[in-house]
Amino acid sequence: MGLFDRFRRPSQPVREEGPLVLRAANLQGIGEREGQEDSFAVCNITDAAEMERRGLLALVADGMGGMADGKAASEWTVEQLLRLFWEREAGEAVPAWAYRSVHAVSDSVYQRFGGRSGSTLVMVHIQAGRLHWASVGDSAIFLRRGGGVFQLDREHTCLNRLYLQALAQPVIDKTAAERDPEAPRLTSFIGIDCLTEVDLSLRPLLLQRGDALLLCSDGISGILAPPEIGEAMALPPEEGCALLEQMVAEKGVIGQDNYTAILLSCE
Repeated sequence: MGLFDRFRRPSQPVREEGPLVLRAANLQGIGEREGQEDSFAVCNITDAAEMERRGLLALVADGMGGMADGKAASEWTVEQLLRLFWEREAGEAVPAWAYRSVHAVSDSVYQRFGGRSGSTLVMVHIQAGRLHWASVGDSAIFLRRGGGVFQLDREHTCLNRLYLQALAQPVIDKTAAERDPEAPRLTSFIGIDCLTEVDLSLRPLLLQRGDALLLCSDGISGILAPPEIGEAMALPPEEGCALLEQMVAEKGVIGQDNYTAILLSCE
């Protein structure tokens, strides 16, 4: 999905945010790979006091299969972000914390694996109905609102750089960018030697009744179209995750990648 295109678990009430109640479910599958290299976490899903004090944190990390031990890199990414989440001072603004933490974790992954491994990352923080998000790499964060589906983050790939170059030309040729053999290559990831591309929200997005959020690895966002993703997001979280898994299986993609998703709904 580019610039121009934009284990099911019973859903559980997270907490009431004024008039909103958040519910969550998750999905993870190995696809046709030899092992699972995605990792994920949801914090404070059942602890109302911590939810009020620290907020909800959800994250998905996709270990890079083309590098050494992507599973270890994604697990370390999640582990370190959770540690920094629990250590966050109450007065620190969420965007500042997210920016600082993402860079710290990327440096940690680079040092731990010597530049031989890496991971993508998408994460959201929700507190008092206010959403902040951050991402690195090509995993995705979707918002469904009012029947529309919007990708909040921008994928850090050569394809999107090529799209931007195409916009500067007198005649825009989207297909040339998509045919480029370098198009799928990541331009930013957790564990890169010098992290410069990080997408994050500087202002909170106020969630509304009926909103839904999907965090997913490219094993889902890379093969399902926005209308298909929106169809799943319109359902209660556990049913939406079941439909996502069904649609992934029906695609029958040769060499299907690992896939992981966290679906949150505001009811």
